[in-house]
Order: sequence, then C-alpha cells, then structure tokens
Amino acid sequence: MIHPSIWISLLILGAIISVIAYQAYPIFEQKLLDQGKGQVAIFVDLSKRMFMEVSVKRALILILVSSFTFASLGFYMTYGLGLVNGLFTLFFGLFGFLLPTITMKFLWTRRLSAFNEQLIDALNLLSNSLKSGLNLSQAIQVLVREMPNPISQEFGVVLSQEKVGLTMDDALEKLSERVSSEDLSVVIQSILILRETGGNLSETFDVIANTIRERRRVDGKIQSMTAQGKLQGLIL
Repeated sequence: MIHPSIWISLLILGAIISVIAYQAYPIFEQKLLDQGKGQVAIFVDLSKRMFMEVSVKRALILILVSSFTFASLGFYMTYGLGLVNGLFTLFFGLFGFLLPTITMKFLWTRRLSAFNEQLIDALNLLSNSLKSGLNLSQAIQVLVREMPNPISQEFGVVLSQEKVGLTMDDALEKLSERVSSEDLSVVIQSILILRETGGNLSETFDVIANTIRERRRVDGKIQSMTAQGKLQGLIL
C-alpha cells in the first residue's frame, strides 16, 4: 500500500508542474499550435459549425489540459510499475490529447443525424407553405418557427444572412457547405436550378421527400439483411 506521504508528494509535484506549465505556456504557444494544429483545426471548425465559436487558443488549452489530466491519471493508477507506468502514462496522455476532438466529432455526427431525420418533415412543411401562397423566404420563416433545432437553427442562419444583404441563393449554398448532408445538397441544388429556370418548387419538395423516405427504407432493409447474414455466418 502506498504511504499517504507519497500521495501528498505526488499531488504537490503535480501542482508545481501545473504552475510551471501555466507560466511557460505563452513561450511555447506557437510551437504547441504547430504540433497540434490538426486537432485544433478540426475542433475549431466543428465548434463553428455547431455555433459554439471556440477560439484557436481556447481549443489548444482544452486539448492540453485534457492530455495532462489523463496522463496524470495514468501515472497515478500505475504508480510503482516501472516501464508499464511510463507506457500507461503515455497512452493516457495521447488519449486525453485526442479526446476533445473525438467528442466534438461525436457531437457533430449526432447533430447531422438529427438534421437529416428532420429534413423530410421540413420539406413537407416547405411544400405546404408554398402551396398556401407563401414565397420561399416566408416558407423558410415558417420552418424556423415550427421546427426544432438543429434544422430551425441552420435555416435561421439562412434568413439572417439574407437580411444582411446576401442573396437567398448564396445563403443556401453556404448552408450546403456548412452542413455536409447529401440529402440537403440535393434539395439546395434543386432549389437553385428551379429558381433559375422556373418550376414548381412545392411539387419538387414532395418528390425529394418521397425519394429520401424510400431510399432510407431500402437502406434500412439492406442493413437489416446484412446484419442477419453476418449473424448467420457467425453462428455457422
């Protein structure tokens, strides 16, 4: 059993290292940015896509704190195991370094999945609004008012950009760039083409909604059959 005095010494050492690291951070900030710019860039980009607006400096500090925390955890958990202790400390530190970006990717994937699930209802709402005599901007206003996040938030940005002088076409293209959804890309391209050549948007929305619905039904059936085949192969 580890003597309490050793734990106290380790905690004091950890506190000293933390203070030194905090004081030395401005000196090594650029070098740290160069080393971790890949993770930082992904973290910052996804945070902006989800309207969190985390700065580069804050993202870097969060990643470093996470790495140091998990490295310390690995060190304390395996104290006294020699080489194994060092390996665990390195492994936990690397895990902590990657964890913030992994978490942000998970949150983005969940947000994108929720957006895609809401898209069919949004298309039906837009179609009904257009059939009632509203124009596209007014139909999007109805969508923003009636639908939950994240789809209402994303289309709310489209309206905000239109109000500050951006054209509806440009605002929709920016939405397509911000939300990497194949279904949304099809919808926006259809809108842009029909606004240029003329056509019935409400009927197009109905057709796209039905197409997406049928495609998802087929995809679900394929996934179910694939899972069943894998299970049968595993049993055999």
